[in-house]
Amino acid sequence: MEQLQGRPIVFYDGTCGFCQASIQIILKHNRRQDLYFAALQSGMLEALVPPEQLPEPVPDSMLFYEQGKLYTESEAALRIARHLDSPLSVFAHFRFIPLSFRNLVYRFIARNRYKIAGRIEEACMLPSPEVRARFMG
Repeated sequence: MEQLQGRPIVFYDGTCGFCQASIQIILKHNRRQDLYFAALQSGMLEALVPPEQLPEPVPDSMLFYEQGKLYTESEAALRIARHLDSPLSVFAHFRFIPLSFRNLVYRFIARNRYKIAGRIEEACMLPSPEVRARFMG
């Protein structure tokens, strides 16, 4: 756990098809391989993030933990984009859009993510050993 503290970690809903597809895109476009992943259902969020940083209630879509700080909603998504290769890294520059509007769009997508891509009862991705090493929990 201690060696994971300094690593950027994407927490995602492991039962969400939209979230799983997003993780696949991130894996494909994170050539530096500096992002790590954990399903929200794994318990890793509670094990790694100090309790005072956990929002109440904990969102059930996607969170990003980097340099000791937990990011939620659109801020999490845009910070993840900073780790992606071009052209997807351009999304990191969308921080000029007001946070309230970004989060409104994010919440709409998060609320409808099961309608967009369905729910997955079991994880079916069989990652290579290199990719598997980036998943926790």
